[in-house]
Amino acid sequence: MFRAMIECLQDQVVTVHDIGDSARIIYANEAACRHFGVDLETLLTWCPLDFDPTHDEESLRLSLEQHRLTGGMTFETLHRVAGGEVIPVEVTTNLFEQNGKRLAMCISRDLRPRREAEERIKEIERLRAEQAGLRRLSRFAQCAPGFMYTVEQRADGSLAMTYASSGVEDVLGLSVAAVLEDIGRIHALVVPEDREMLLQHETPSRVELLPFQSEYRIQHPAKGERWLEARSLPERQGTGATLWHGFLVDVTERKRMEETLRFIAQRSWATEGEAFFSGMARHLGKTLGVDYVIIDRLTRESEFAETVALYARGEELPHICYRLTGTPCESLMGRSLCCFPRQVRKLFPEDAMLRDMAVESYAGVPLWDSTGTAIGLIAVMDGRPMAETDSVTALLQLVAARVAAALERDRSERQLRAKEQEFRSLVEHSPDTVARYGRDCRRIYANPRLVEEAGVPLSELLGRTPAEFPGGESARAYQAKIRQVFDTGMPEEFELTWTTAQGGEVVSHIRLTPEVGFEGEVRHVLAVGRDITEIDAYRRRIHHMAFFDTLTGLPNREMLNERIRKAMESGASGAGERFALMMLDLDRFKEINDTLGHGVGDLLLEKAAHRLLGAVRGEDMVARLGGDEFAVLVPEPNDRAELATLAARVLGAFAEPFLIEGRELFVSASLGIALYPKDCTGIETLFRFADTAMYHAKRRGRNNFQFYSADLTARASERMRIESALRRALQRNELELYFQPQIDMTDGAFVGAEALLRWKRLGQGIMLPHKFIPVAEESGLIVGIGEWVLAQACGAAVAWNRHREQPLRVAVNLSTRQFILNDLAGTVRRILDETGCPPQWLELEITESLLLEDSKEIRATLETFDRMGLSIAIDDFGTGYSALSYLHRFPVKRIKIDRSFVRGVPSDRRKSEVVKAMISIAQAMSLEVLAEGVETPLQAIYLQAHGCRLAQGHLFGIPLPRSGFEAMAGNDRGIVS
Repeated sequence: MFRAMIECLQDQVVTVHDIGDSARIIYANEAACRHFGVDLETLLTWCPLDFDPTHDEESLRLSLEQHRLTGGMTFETLHRVAGGEVIPVEVTTNLFEQNGKRLAMCISRDLRPRREAEERIKEIERLRAEQAGLRRLSRFAQCAPGFMYTVEQRADGSLAMTYASSGVEDVLGLSVAAVLEDIGRIHALVVPEDREMLLQHETPSRVELLPFQSEYRIQHPAKGERWLEARSLPERQGTGATLWHGFLVDVTERKRMEETLRFIAQRSWATEGEAFFSGMARHLGKTLGVDYVIIDRLTRESEFAETVALYARGEELPHICYRLTGTPCESLMGRSLCCFPRQVRKLFPEDAMLRDMAVESYAGVPLWDSTGTAIGLIAVMDGRPMAETDSVTALLQLVAARVAAALERDRSERQLRAKEQEFRSLVEHSPDTVARYGRDCRRIYANPRLVEEAGVPLSELLGRTPAEFPGGESARAYQAKIRQVFDTGMPEEFELTWTTAQGGEVVSHIRLTPEVGFEGEVRHVLAVGRDITEIDAYRRRIHHMAFFDTLTGLPNREMLNERIRKAMESGASGAGERFALMMLDLDRFKEINDTLGHGVGDLLLEKAAHRLLGAVRGEDMVARLGGDEFAVLVPEPNDRAELATLAARVLGAFAEPFLIEGRELFVSASLGIALYPKDCTGIETLFRFADTAMYHAKRRGRNNFQFYSADLTARASERMRIESALRRALQRNELELYFQPQIDMTDGAFVGAEALLRWKRLGQGIMLPHKFIPVAEESGLIVGIGEWVLAQACGAAVAWNRHREQPLRVAVNLSTRQFILNDLAGTVRRILDETGCPPQWLELEITESLLLEDSKEIRATLETFDRMGLSIAIDDFGTGYSALSYLHRFPVKRIKIDRSFVRGVPSDRRKSEVVKAMISIAQAMSLEVLAEGVETPLQAIYLQAHGCRLAQGHLFGIPLPRSGFEAMAGNDRGIVS
């Protein structure tokens, strides 16, 4: 059955192959024998390698392997038949098994008939496409710009146009029939100047069969002179004739464009200025063949236009300015172009210029600047209708950008000139100095203000550097700053202090601005300076106020702190700078200031500062800290001996009295010294230690200097503890009055007692006044304590004298601070009233220093006391700067000779003479004399012998509490033996 089926396939080549035997043919039908051109017996010996030229053994092995995997496939290959011909075939294989063998049945089809049919179909399609192309080409020829043609040169040399498209009528103004009838009609249109050139282009194409190309002009019957471009390819015919197939187009618009572009390239606003506009108008007029060309700029309000070029029939007319309203130019604004090819006068009947110039057509385009704002317009006008509007507007649009750029540049330059003039006017009249410097730092410009300030001619400023004029250290630094601006390109500021030609000093704040060139280099530096001489003086005053004392002119605490801080930082960085800080305080300055007034105090401080400056070294710094406190910073002292010498010199400067407003004031100073870094390493600690040393000098009698030591801090702490405890002493009833008797040595009778304050400090026993009274005075506590003492003393006097025939007088010491800090007279009057004590029973003791100041307020207070009936005594007479004048100026009743003088009597001759003199003076001035500190009978005898009747001291009785004193005074009813 299988074989029968194969035999039925008479038109197809069928072969059966044994896959296991290199695909050898084991069966083939008759069609296969005819296909390969061999008999069956021969064919059954072939395998694919015998008839398929595409296979070798390896490719055959791979193909058979692929067949085993797929079970069959269809593919195209080649068969080589008995005659050697190679036939393309399509083979379809199917694998099957029979009798245990893997067989493949292959059906091969000859591809040649199918491919021939495909080729015939392709040829038919090609012919159809060619016919469609010819139809399209024919339509294109009819619609394309210009016209297509075929020109034939016959063997006899005659020319004829055998084909012409319909475009010939537009390009040449001739009909198709006319040019086909006589080609000479075309040559007749060529302008005579171009005929020779056209012939020269035709000859090589005719002789050498080269492509023909030429541009030439014709005189169009309707359009006038036109430019044409002809292109064609020659083709030699077998008859000896030559055909040219080509086209001819009108390139007038392109030639106009090219000519205009050449005109623009050859001319620019930068080189020709306003002549550029007139040249452009003239070019457009001639190129387009129109009567008028105008180029306008719009005014700022855009209501008017001003011509920058007006071309009229070959002439340039003067510029005019006209209103846009009612003109074609008005309708142009806001559009890309505007064209009225005919009857423009009827459209704009109010435009007198159109009427006067007999304009029939108009075309124009606006001119825009780089921001898109209309700045002008360019328009052409003609007395005839405009035929080629597209060509005209295209050319106007071509030149519009260039003209707009030139117009914008013209506007910018006009604005620049106006700004330049404005800037020059501002600079020339500026109150600031303006200078420009070249790269060599020499002036190339100076405004009148700078010339005026310098006080020299302009010629002496230009071409000179700052170092050359005005010169000086500040000017050299200024020149270096200018060089820096050139190098960095960054603006800078500088304050120049310079001297004018007239010798005046000027301080200028100058702003240096780089002027950069096109390549980014700094070409010049502009210097604008403002006179800040007054501001600088004000700043210096502010600085002086911030860092200097306004009264003395010395550096203040802030300046001293800064100097100390720098010295410490220098030491911290390794320089190891050592220095000493001296703090100085004027002794008893508060008494002078409070009694004589602040005016005298200020004068004293000024003179004290002057003396201080004269006493120190040049490298030392003297500062006023406030009040009567001064400081001296001594850098790098050699040793303590050098500091001691300097301190002694400072104290010596105060040895002489100060003459102020006609009076001599004796003022000493106390000085404390602290060393850095020996004593401490901090600023606050250094001040505190120097202050501690200074107060230690005060406690040691004033008018001396002391170095800081660690135990001083302990003493200062003790003083603080004393002050703190003293504030609570009154509340705790820790204060008590002791009384020392005052007697009349002639009869030994009690005449009074001096009230002496004692402090029974909790847990520390009785403290004497010299340990806590200075603290009370410094802290102001003395006012409250003094009132308490007065009240207690007056109360005691009232109690004592209630039943006495001869009343006792109680003496109370007054502090200068009590005179200053409150209404002392009022306080005394109130206490007398409250206690009921008569004024005669109270004696007030004051020091000499209080009277030496000759204060009106103190004098008034003492006179009030005198009017009240109080007795006033001078305590410690002779220890101060005694002056006899105050004894009669003030209401003094008694003087008390200080115990320091009495102690030497009568063994010390000099002291004895001094005491005798004091007694004599008192007697001469009718003053009572009381001697303090009488401890021996010899002292009492000497005093009494020379006229001193009253005394107090241990010889007569030690200070006792009130109860003890009352017991002593009451035992003998007022008489002591």
